[in-house]
Amino acid sequence: MSKNSFEQPIKREEPPIEEMEKKLDKAEKMVEEVEGRWKDEIEEFEIEKSVKELKKLWEENEAGLELKDSITVFPLFSSLPLPEIPPFLLERTSNKFLREFDWKKFKGRKYLNTDLGLFLSAFLNKNIERYILSQKRKEFKEGQIKPIEVHLNVKELPVVLKYLGYRNPKKLYLIIKGDVGGWTGNKMKGGEIIVKGNCNDSTGFGIQGGEITIKGNCADYTGLGMQGGKIIVKGNCRYDTGRYMQGGELNIKGEVESFDKSAFSSNNQGTIIWKNTKIWENGNWTKEGKEMWERREIP
Repeated sequence: MSKNSFEQPIKREEPPIEEMEKKLDKAEKMVEEVEGRWKDEIEEFEIEKSVKELKKLWEENEAGLELKDSITVFPLFSSLPLPEIPPFLLERTSNKFLREFDWKKFKGRKYLNTDLGLFLSAFLNKNIERYILSQKRKEFKEGQIKPIEVHLNVKELPVVLKYLGYRNPKKLYLIIKGDVGGWTGNKMKGGEIIVKGNCNDSTGFGIQGGEITIKGNCADYTGLGMQGGKIIVKGNCRYDTGRYMQGGELNIKGEVESFDKSAFSSNNQGTIIWKNTKIWENGNWTKEGKEMWERREIP
């Protein structure tokens, strides 16, 4: 065998570029799947841990709340070491807490719907306030901070919760599926509340800012003492609507059984829109409102 035969270069067949790209894509997908499973496991652990902490805090502090009102109960709940979690986990944590709540144990408890609504509101508010503070520390301006949506499903609960959205902060968009009890959006500061159902009494009591939209009907005292913000009711309202209203915008698309006479006093510097007609603004009747009043069309 000649010496030259050993010196022949060995030819290696390179795989086609398309085949190499397919292998790289497959490898990247495998990495993404592993990272996704790892991320999901961490999130589920965080949610499970937070729900356990919420249950424990509730059980430790729910005794003796029967005789206390919202003015006392909410600060109590807000002072607790409520779980601190990333804002994108608030929705799943809140719904899991409600699903797993020991309803049988508290069957018949008179103010459970009030205290539990305040407890959940305190948990949401505290985490949103932490989120806003963290964004400001990163030098984000108010308008640059993205709002956090939390969808609550209360449709299948054995009680109708009151006080959901109590002191609702800016940057919290609370979307509620199902009917809610009284005092929804009480003393709301900002953000948005959407109720895909009906509300009981005193919706938006003392609201200062933000917007509440009720896609169903409201009971008595809608907009009670509202100072600012906006309330939109797409259905009907019952008695004493707009009672002691001072400011903001109350927009009712459907029927009203009666407006409270205080809604049409000079103390009300807000706006009332009824059936798509502006009837009151800045302490006075509008032209259309005055004509409707004189024709006794306003209940």
